Amino acid sequence: MSKRKRIIALLVGVILLAGTAGTLAWLSVTGVLVNQFGIGSVTPSVQETLNGKVKSDVKAKNTGTAPAYIRAAVDIYWQDATSGARLWDEPKAGTDYEIAWSVADASGANSADNWVKASDGFYYWTSPVAPGAETGVLINRVTELNNRVTELKTTGGRNLVVDISTQAVQATPDEAVRDAWGCTVEDGVLVPPHGGA
Repeated sequence: MSKRKRIIALLVGVILLAGTAGTLAWLSVTGVLVNQFGIGSVTPSVQETLNGKVKSDVKAKNTGTAPAYIRAAVDIYWQDATSGARLWDEPKAGTDYEIAWSVADASGANSADNWVKASDGFYYWTSPVAPGAETGVLINRVTELNNRVTELKTTGGRNLVVDISTQAVQATPDEAVRDAWGCTVEDGVLVPPHGGA
């Protein structure tokens, strides 16, 4: 075979190889599919009615985009009316304020749609809360008492604060709530850690 025929054969081979590679590259590019997955969020908020010195219908709402388990902490304390600082003297239930809870006792800990107080101090809602949905009422009503004797004894200058803070964790998989809070889930019902209080 002459040198010219070899060069032509080599060029034809390179052109065929380039055409095949180009076709394969085009096929792989047209076969690409991009999947975009959104990340869910769990964001709780406190819903309540405040009328003067009466707070009522306190519950939590899932303002996130994924179903979530919700727990709440309730902190009741005196605050200095001038500086806003927290005072060491603790208010006493029945004397300084009255509170009506809507919390199941420890024996109701394994039923759905209840608030249960665990020994870790948190109140747990036992069912997953859908996005945009609310829990049941945690506190029916809390009222600061206007006891004249108490006001004179304490010399006034302070306000009663009932602070409710909420936390949420995704409802699925069950391991998420176990890892985050130490809870278990039995037949879709959250069982708080450390048992009921």
